[in-house]
Amino acid sequence: MHLRLKVILASFVNLLAVSYIDYLTGYQFIFFVLYFIPVSLCGWYLGPLSVLCFSILSGVSWCFIDILSNHQYPAEIIRYCNSLICFLAFATIGLLLQRLRSSLAIQLKVRYDVEKALEEMKCATEESRKLQDQLQVVCAWTKRIHVEGKWVALDEFLRDKLNAKVTYGVSPEAMEEVLNLSKAKESPDP
Repeated sequence: MHLRLKVILASFVNLLAVSYIDYLTGYQFIFFVLYFIPVSLCGWYLGPLSVLCFSILSGVSWCFIDILSNHQYPAEIIRYCNSLICFLAFATIGLLLQRLRSSLAIQLKVRYDVEKALEEMKCATEESRKLQDQLQVVCAWTKRIHVEGKWVALDEFLRDKLNAKVTYGVSPEAMEEVLNLSKAKESPDP
């Protein structure tokens, strides 16, 4: 059975049980807080709409049981004001629980993301320290670096081992050399 349906059924059964117990005990015993149970279940496992629906059901049930128990008030409006206060209390508790559950889920996700980032940083730091501790051999002619038994291009080493972003440009010395070579080709030798 789907979790949502289970929670709704459990909330209904709980509301019926609490209402029946409240009816049996009469208005002398205060069972007001027990009406929070079905609303809290909805707040923890379901969304705000379910909380509001069960808050209304709990408020109506409380009012109906209050009428059946022959609780006399100086004015009938007090009964309905009490029912409204009950509804507001049920809704507040349910929505607070729903918000708490949502905040806990966000907190768990953030904690997971932080732990993942720390693990990645730890691996990167270990790799960096390993590279710092080793003597790096660079070919004098090809400018390739010897890594784990292979000769790799320097940009590949930077990208793969240090996670560096590599782009290409021309140094001023290389540009001057290229310009001097092109001038030398253009001017005829005497």
